[in-house]
Amino acid sequence: MKLYSKEEITKQMRLHYSEKKTITMKSFNENKNVCCSTTVKRYFGTWNNAKKEIGLSSGIEYDKLKLLAVIKEKINSGEIKRISDIDKIADLPSYKYIKKLWTIEEMEKIFGIKIKKYAYTAESIALQYNKVKKKHNKITFELLKKETGISAGTIRKYFKSWNMFLRYMGEEPNHIITSVTHTNEELIELYRRISIKIGKEKYGATSRDLKEYDFPYSKSVLASRFTSLNYLRKIAGFEIKREITPKYSKQGIKLMLYNKYKKYGRKLTQTEIAKNDSLPNPSSIFYYFQTTKISDVWREVLNEK
Repeated sequence: MKLYSKEEITKQMRLHYSEKKTITMKSFNENKNVCCSTTVKRYFGTWNNAKKEIGLSSGIEYDKLKLLAVIKEKINSGEIKRISDIDKIADLPSYKYIKKLWTIEEMEKIFGIKIKKYAYTAESIALQYNKVKKKHNKITFELLKKETGISAGTIRKYFKSWNMFLRYMGEEPNHIITSVTHTNEELIELYRRISIKIGKEKYGATSRDLKEYDFPYSKSVLASRFTSLNYLRKIAGFEIKREITPKYSKQGIKLMLYNKYKKYGRKLTQTEIAKNDSLPNPSSIFYYFQTTKISDVWREVLNEK
């Protein structure tokens, strides 16, 4: 199903190039105001074909000698301590791109930086993780990468995602965001991008996909914004696989909660609701009331202003 037209995409690419003075897949994907490079390739076949469409050369976008000078300058200033740090510099191409210009041996000689040649195994990654955790107590992927040089690609190669790696280490992921910092439009675009990225271009990503690929919000948070994942699929431009008959209704839940309020003479806490087998779980309640606060639910149930 088409989400964009070729005209819209070329307009986005021209505007991006005008503002950034460069257009690479990396810079384009970092721009929140445009579609992703995967979408571009879906419509034009390749990234280079799309660039030709807007009148740009499909060849190397960086002058090799100028690039050499800039990288050396960044090394001397301390911004680049290992060559993979180049991924952190906004105006430079990716480390993956750099490796196409020079071999590892050439880079070591030219830039004077010893490049670690890792031959990782799942066990060796786990060992590195434990060493860093012992040193810092708490650990994030960014800290692991900074301390060891282990990339996101290496984690995905052995464990598929950071969350799955944490579970491999016997830990529960603790970085799911419950305070939504994105607008509805931004959430729709985030969902659209990850769906296309993992090849779910027809029906969109499932809740399991979102969890596996580290989507920053939980299913219950999305439900509070969009009522259901199926509705999010629909407004993101994907097909709905099947309609699910809801187990509850909002009016039914309001009545159940009101009856409990009358029985106990007070508002039940979220913990009490979760433990009560005769009530839906809090996530389901939030789903129907489109909120993430139990106080908002009780305010509506009791019709409080």
